[in-house]
Amino acid sequence: MDKETMFEMSADALEDLDPISSVFDLSGKVAVISGSGGLALFVINRLLECGAKVVFGARSTEMADLIVNHFKEAGKGDIAFKQTDITKVADCAALVDFAEETFGPVDIVIPVAAYWQPRAFLDVDEEVYDSIIDTDMKGQYFLVQAAARSMVKAGHGGKVVTIASVAYRGEDMYKLAMMTPYNAAKAGVVGMTIGIAKELKQYGINVNCVAPGGMVTPGALTNSGKTVELYGEEFAEAQAAGGHETPVAETPDEMARMIVAMCTNLSDFMYGKVVDVDGGAGLSFQAKPFSYTMEGGIHA
Repeated sequence: MDKETMFEMSADALEDLDPISSVFDLSGKVAVISGSGGLALFVINRLLECGAKVVFGARSTEMADLIVNHFKEAGKGDIAFKQTDITKVADCAALVDFAEETFGPVDIVIPVAAYWQPRAFLDVDEEVYDSIIDTDMKGQYFLVQAAARSMVKAGHGGKVVTIASVAYRGEDMYKLAMMTPYNAAKAGVVGMTIGIAKELKQYGINVNCVAPGGMVTPGALTNSGKTVELYGEEFAEAQAAGGHETPVAETPDEMARMIVAMCTNLSDFMYGKVVDVDGGAGLSFQAKPFSYTMEGGIHA
């Protein structure tokens, strides 16, 4: 085959492509989010900027009112809230029903709400275990299920982006660990993402997962309060010292941008994949250049 023919075979396909600017256009799409502060707030912000209509559910009505007022005053788009306890299956279904009544069938679901509490494995009790598993895995499972039912009934496909954490691969607090229920929950999220993806592809629904690393959020700054009460200031000092060894995003927007990207046509050929956004955690980055350091080299 000659070069001209080979070129024309590819060039003809270029004519059918949508412009790249349209890839991130979510105008008219209805997105359901769980959570309010921290990462959820930044995801909501980016979804609205892309033109999506956003319905979010969380326990705190006070925080929700602040969020809704902020975005409405900024003129960023359509947003609505329903008080939701993500650990209750009925609440997950009610949040999706509310989204349908408010804006129409669901196109996107992102179960962001999460909870953790550092606790030594030998000290974890049933209450702590259940609160973490029910929020971080059960809540995601049944919110995705409710949203997927809306997508299937509407017959227009959709995007599911579950939220794991680098904890799924065993990452936790440097030289402390103490996050076994969270490790288990986030590993479970990865497993369920793959399973759900295999079932929902036939309906034109992409199911993928984003696994954030460390980031500065109100939750990250306060979730260890009870742990400090249990183990004392020595724990707080060890946690602070270990934090310097972990890449930490200054804002959750580093993660939010990838999460929202996975809600766009960017993920059309992706199913059951986990995208780690962790600042290179686990990599041993070179601290200084050694390339061509000899006399006359570029770093000499």
